[in-house]
Amino acid sequence: MASRIKSRSGVAIETFAYETFSGLDSSRDVRSQDTQKNQSLIRLDNGYCDWRGQIIRDPGAEHRVGTHQVNHITFYSPDKTAWAEKTGGEVAFNTDDGIRTAVYPISAKVASTVFNRKVHFGAAALPMYSFDGAKWEATKSPSLAAMGPAYFASIQRRLAVAGMPGKETEVHLSRVDNDQIFPDDEDDDEVSVLRAGYINIANILGTADQITGIASFEQNRLAIFTQDRTFIYAVDPSINNWYLDDRANINIGTISHNSIAHAGTDLLFCSRSGIHSIKRSEDNGILVFSESMSGRVEITYRELVSQVEDVETISAVFDQDEGQYHVFFPIAGGEDTRRLTLTMNPETGGQAPRWSTGDFVKGRCGAFLGGQFVLGTPGGVYDVKKVEDTTDIAPEMVVQTPILWCGSLTNTKDCYSISIQAQGTGNLNIEMIDENGRDLGSLFFDVEPSGADDTFIGSVPLSAQYERKLDIRFRGIQLKFTTQASGLFRLIGFAINVRET
Repeated sequence: MASRIKSRSGVAIETFAYETFSGLDSSRDVRSQDTQKNQSLIRLDNGYCDWRGQIIRDPGAEHRVGTHQVNHITFYSPDKTAWAEKTGGEVAFNTDDGIRTAVYPISAKVASTVFNRKVHFGAAALPMYSFDGAKWEATKSPSLAAMGPAYFASIQRRLAVAGMPGKETEVHLSRVDNDQIFPDDEDDDEVSVLRAGYINIANILGTADQITGIASFEQNRLAIFTQDRTFIYAVDPSINNWYLDDRANINIGTISHNSIAHAGTDLLFCSRSGIHSIKRSEDNGILVFSESMSGRVEITYRELVSQVEDVETISAVFDQDEGQYHVFFPIAGGEDTRRLTLTMNPETGGQAPRWSTGDFVKGRCGAFLGGQFVLGTPGGVYDVKKVEDTTDIAPEMVVQTPILWCGSLTNTKDCYSISIQAQGTGNLNIEMIDENGRDLGSLFFDVEPSGADDTFIGSVPLSAQYERKLDIRFRGIQLKFTTQASGLFRLIGFAINVRET
């Protein structure tokens, strides 16, 4: 929305305000995204758009423990973590308390789950290990040690495993409350309904597909993922009550078990084509279906996937407090990692999910429990703080707009000034180019809590506003904001004021 006012010098100007940002959008050309309200962005690194449309710098972090590259991490108690780290030519398991054991070859892709108050780690074709808070111990189940599963879940008092070499379509479930007894460990004449058992989806698939991940869903459902489909099984402590839920029709699968994350009552996961959710219908409470979440960033997602050497190394974590699903893409050939973040709207029926990217501390994996969010990095484990916390290690936020036309796509505009609405403490640098890539200069703002001019520019509600004179000419303009701050920093909106012709 544009407004016409006169400046103090008597020059008639027209104001074009940009606000209520909607996050990344790679589904449209950079020249066709000027909407002013609900304005999309072509770059949003180390920041995100909240449900109000404000651009907020990502929180800082503090080093927690460790110096080696962490590729998988989880909580084994409310405030203690265990992880898999690369040390020389091997993968070792380590903990906050320094209880460490070296177990796997360097190529192992580790996954985990918590069962019987222990955390269980494993990788394909390798024996499982568990940690009880005092020691690491190899599984005592002969059949489990021989199978070497790659994927794990806890469901209805049973430990579920899958991804076994030679048994690629089977899920094996332990005896109730016992992680040391699996189907091949049971006596042939065992009749207890609590005995171990297995599910084989080979003849349900009808193709040569195989299991690529498993996860619990709701209270008594087990989601079995393949590359192209997902099956939902009802699982009960009684083996006689297991059955395939034929009211779930999910024709999408996952490419990485470690990308599956619980988000409230839903499951989020990465597929070949994008990020999807599995949820129950709000209309009838019966149908279970999948929904694509990443249509606006489909090209960005595929570009990130293409840079990963092995898609099974893609992992994700859901930050329940912030409503954010973070996906980590380890870039082939080094320690660099890119992160794609989905920020969900807490209000039912509100805006679509908002997307952003990042590379802060080169996070490769993450875990969340009880309000604590930790990242595994090439240099150990980091605690992620809240956005309002002041930290020594803070990300640099970079925001880039599409080409903004300020009205006509054909007329040349004579700019008078630019107004910024920002909140917090930090530095804000703005670089400008025109529609042909010509450099139009830059501006620097030193944002302070009390440094704003509490006046309005026309009808633009910029209560924390910074205005700068800007004598440039353009037909379309693209802005790049770079922010350095150590605490809370919000970019709420900006306005471009042009002289009327």
